[in-house]
Amino acid sequence: MTMVEADNAEQKLLFKYVAADRALRCLPEIGDGVLRATQPAALNDPFECSTKRVFVESYRNTGNQQLAQTLTEIQPLSPVGEQDIEEARKSYGSLYMGELFRQQLSMRFGIISFSTNLFHPLLWSHYAQDGSGFAIGYKFETMKNLIKGGIYLRPIKYVPKPGVICDYKVLSTPESNILQIMQCKSDLWKYESEWRLIVELDLTIGTGERDRFNQPVNLFRIPNDAVGAVYYTERTEREVVLEVQRRLQLPNNRYGTRNVNKLVLSEDAYRYQDSK
Repeated sequence: MTMVEADNAEQKLLFKYVAADRALRCLPEIGDGVLRATQPAALNDPFECSTKRVFVESYRNTGNQQLAQTLTEIQPLSPVGEQDIEEARKSYGSLYMGELFRQQLSMRFGIISFSTNLFHPLLWSHYAQDGSGFAIGYKFETMKNLIKGGIYLRPIKYVPKPGVICDYKVLSTPESNILQIMQCKSDLWKYESEWRLIVELDLTIGTGERDRFNQPVNLFRIPNDAVGAVYYTERTEREVVLEVQRRLQLPNNRYGTRNVNKLVLSEDAYRYQDSK
């Protein structure tokens, strides 16, 4: 076990991989940092919130009515009608139910993804601008303190097949399984070791911007004392590293760490390692 792995085991850090410019928004000079709470429909996995229907639909019109009611219960402020269901059947074929769940959940929830894995090269490549960004480690115990009504911290369950739906009914009450839909992913993603902070969008900050999926960009405030470690690589622009270092050391910012840490390419394996 390396020094970094030992520290992580002790602190239980959840890492957020970001591009260099986004790191400055996560680690601001003044005030607390923010992370985007991304709607399920804007995530990069097209199988997000996928489900498998294992019941036989007796009457199509009745099915449309029941599913429309269920989707409306997930987010009453965005009601879904029977005609919406019928149009989705024609547009998405057998995938219509998963697509409708994804769209309706996106009207209510945002997801902030973290990883417990600091060294995996694919995570750095996919989420930290080809390895030129940062991995910000947030203290697990501090993140747990954010949990309240409408905010959930859950590990991803990696499964070989989509979750089973035995009826159209998906409860939106305390015994709800809609969180389970957002908590399961294909086991092909297992290497990401993902945890998710699932947040009701009415607890986030709207920016007025929209992303390439035409989804609103909403931000969630994370207290600075949750930051337990910050890592960069040899590809990260030096000026940005120095600016992050300066901000961490400003006493009024209350960051939980005062230094940035460098990772280098391992000579023995396809992975990153601590430069110490």
